[in-house]
Amino acid sequence: MIEISSKEILIFLLVILDIVIIVILIYLYLKFKKVLTFPWEDFERSLERAQSLVEKLRELRATEDRVKGKEQGVSIEERVLESFREGLSVKEIAKRLGLSAGEVEIILKKKGLL
Repeated sequence: MIEISSKEILIFLLVILDIVIIVILIYLYLKFKKVLTFPWEDFERSLERAQSLVEKLRELRATEDRVKGKEQGVSIEERVLESFREGLSVKEIAKRLGLSAGEVEIILKKKGLL
């Protein structure tokens, strides 16, 4: 009869355990392969498109604010001064009213606020 020592049994079990671990690792790799190949370029393009849409919405809002101001008979100077008193920066006022930062600065300097 063939005698199998305890060392041989232990080595046999370790080899089987190694094979099982390798099979599990291959399975996990195949399962999560999608995460490793995430389309980052498409994600970045989507973000850029979203940012451009937000900018367009801001421009439309600024245009709408200017039209409302004209309809209500409020001059641009008054709206700039009102926004400045609200604590907005020159850039924020320019975005809100659809003006350049230089135009806002000129109006504020003319009124002695800058």
